[in-house]
Amino acid sequence: MDFLINFVIIALFIFPFIALIHESGHAFFVKLFGGEISEFAIGNGEILWKKNAFAIKKAYFVGGCVVPKNIEVFSNTQKAFFFLGGVIFNFLSAFVFGLFTGYEFGVFRNYLDSFIFVSYLNVVINLVPLTTIIGTSDGKKLFELYNTK
Repeated sequence: MDFLINFVIIALFIFPFIALIHESGHAFFVKLFGGEISEFAIGNGEILWKKNAFAIKKAYFVGGCVVPKNIEVFSNTQKAFFFLGGVIFNFLSAFVFGLFTGYEFGVFRNYLDSFIFVSYLNVVINLVPLTTIIGTSDGKKLFELYNTK
């Protein structure tokens, strides 16, 4: 029973928080390079709640997206930082929390340890160039950016 309760807590609260940090990383680099954001969403599917460009979608525990306006005006280096922004923010948040909590890899003492572990896992998964049912990974977008003919 503890496993089920922990899984539900992680899926409904920790996954969306990790997605929020990840998407904030993408948004940070869009704003840093002077761009505008047309959509910043947590989750997938139909919109559950929306205010300006920010939206929470019905499957709020499954990923998210940041859609910049006019990304074509960004240089390839700026696009690369945009694609890597989520990974950078996930890594930094896990690293900083790990420093302050004495995190030991693979040891789950509390939900913060789960947050750190899943954040590192998210970094690895997002760097692998693949396409899933919820979209294209940041790693694949980066690969496609520099592998165009």
